[in-house]
Amino acid sequence: MESKELIVRDPLTPAVWKLVQSMAPTMHQARLFGVASPAQAAAIMLKGFELGLTLTASFDLIQVIQGRPTLSPRGAMALILQSPVCEKLEIDDQVDDKGNPTACEVTMKRKDGLEYSVTFSMGDAKRAGLVKPDSGWAKYPANMLRWRAVGFCADVVFPDVIGGMKRADEMGADISAEGDVIDGSWAETPEPEPLTLDSLAAQYGPEAVMAANDGAIPATPDELAAVAEKLGRD
Repeated sequence: MESKELIVRDPLTPAVWKLVQSMAPTMHQARLFGVASPAQAAAIMLKGFELGLTLTASFDLIQVIQGRPTLSPRGAMALILQSPVCEKLEIDDQVDDKGNPTACEVTMKRKDGLEYSVTFSMGDAKRAGLVKPDSGWAKYPANMLRWRAVGFCADVVFPDVIGGMKRADEMGADISAEGDVIDGSWAETPEPEPLTLDSLAAQYGPEAVMAANDGAIPATPDELAAVAEKLGRD
């Protein structure tokens, strides 16, 4: 992923387009990259070329999910780290007093000065319905938290670097600990339901909700989020 050979400096030319057309049938027939047709293979190579990838590297980092090209989380990270506009990328893996992963905070900064941080927690993952038995979230939660936080931060700081593309995990694809897409059938991840006092009480019971807020009824969005986070870890 760190190899500078992934970077393409040349513009798209008729010669490159001819190469894409000649490669597409082979990449489809190889059955190694999950593309459904030569046209889809060509589209992946063209999209990757626009982002600065070699034609073959495009298949490792770009996947077609629900009919649209998406970046694997590792692909988004590779593009950002290789971009000349990236000045800083910091990752803070957070754990509780027992060493269990609780959240990940990612901070990114452009050389033009734009800096932004995103924190994605296990509470966020549970509310979005991501944590399921035998899923990546159950097996390696720290990695999954990291890739989600990286993706959401990239959306704000480096949308040009990632070509405005959604990431495969956003579209419901299973992701490995290394941030690659696991082959399979995917569906778009549903939007989490709004966090309310009624929803917390229905899920955990009124007594547990008040106990998690020092005996008081949570009244603000921050209090509701803190209670949900605490109850989700217990």
